[in-house]
Amino acid sequence: MKLLLSGYTRFKENAASVVISDLVSKSDLRTLLSPLFLLILIYLVWFARYPMWQFYGSVELLFLMLILSYSVVLFLSIIFLKKEAKRSLLDALKLRSYGVIPIAIVLAFVFQAAWFTIALTTGGNLEFFPFPSLRKYEGYAVYSIPLAFMLYVVFAVFGAFVEEVTFRAYTQSRIASRYGHVTGVLVASLLFSLQHIHVFQLDWIEQFLQTQFIYVLGFGIFVGYLFIKSKLDVWSAFTFHALTNIFNVSLPVEVSYTFPFATQIVTITSFILMILFLRLLPIEEIL
Repeated sequence: MKLLLSGYTRFKENAASVVISDLVSKSDLRTLLSPLFLLILIYLVWFARYPMWQFYGSVELLFLMLILSYSVVLFLSIIFLKKEAKRSLLDALKLRSYGVIPIAIVLAFVFQAAWFTIALTTGGNLEFFPFPSLRKYEGYAVYSIPLAFMLYVVFAVFGAFVEEVTFRAYTQSRIASRYGHVTGVLVASLLFSLQHIHVFQLDWIEQFLQTQFIYVLGFGIFVGYLFIKSKLDVWSAFTFHALTNIFNVSLPVEVSYTFPFATQIVTITSFILMILFLRLLPIEEIL
């Protein structure tokens, strides 16, 4: 009888262990698949807005449509935060310290200085444009240059906010909670990069991989590291991201290069220097 009871006890323990192990593995799998599923939903949003581009003759209406599409992505991210990460948007946006804002502002200016310095020292040439400009949107009619430019800046800032909620507050935090910060940064940065690809345009995919992918990936890794250094304060990542976007759309200057892979070299060098600078910066003590 004792042998039977002992055997039954061991059976229950083993069964419980199997059930717990199965639950853990399912939880691990869900942690990885949920951000990927969110990326697929984002692609569907981009796919839904793609046919609308040809119906907008003015750039003002186009920017309003882009802002609306990012609003849908923000709504989806809030749902995933609530259902998957068990966090509210207010909790994700909690400001840990006011010190993260000026630090991120300084880093944004340092990045611009580093980028242009490295570009010029590697043979780049500066090309100047009138201000304000609507680079890449010159083919659209414009009712009011100041209004169009303002909407361009709003789109750049709002897009940065949505992407930081999606890929830092949710994706990076969710994955890092189970797999550690390094995995969280790498996975979030990869999904952040893939989110910029218009998967329904093959020629656009090729162009993006050749000219922008390394920049966006490096940007995501740096911002992810800044997010960690600032004690997971999403406002640090957002401030840096938003300012960088503003510089990209408003600075009336562009760098042209005279040899192949110059852009990739400047990009990699700039982000390596920024990561080293951020590593040496005693943010934890400042905060």
